[in-house]
Amino acid sequence: MRIKKPFGSDAGMTLVEILVAMTIFAVGVLSLTRVMFQAMHSNVRSKHVVVATNLAHQRMEQILSSTRYDNITAGAFPTEDYGTIEGGSANYSPFRRAVAIADSVDALGTSVMKEVTVRVEWRDNGIARNMEIRSSISRFKDIKL
Repeated sequence: MRIKKPFGSDAGMTLVEILVAMTIFAVGVLSLTRVMFQAMHSNVRSKHVVVATNLAHQRMEQILSSTRYDNITAGAFPTEDYGTIEGGSANYSPFRRAVAIADSVDALGTSVMKEVTVRVEWRDNGIARNMEIRSSISRFKDIKL
């Protein structure tokens, strides 16, 4: 009595079966490659956002730590163009940092509050990106109790 094998004969796989298997494997590998490249691009984009946020917070801290209210002017914190932040550090070369300061005045024309905006810009695959942080500084900063 002869026992029938569950998967065909002893002859092996045909050329068509091998080609189908290779095609399925190639499609799977190509799909994984695309996902991997998207993940790498996403990591670079996330790194840029983190660096831009740190640069903005660093500049805001410099502004907020100014010793006198009257010293907080846009001229005291000039725009840093691409490749000039931190003395031209390569880590910050893709970034540009700018400060805008607007005075709020009272009825007598005296500045009572400053609205500070720090904006960091960069390019991501040719697309302009930016992030901003804002804060308000009161004239009472100079009053010592």
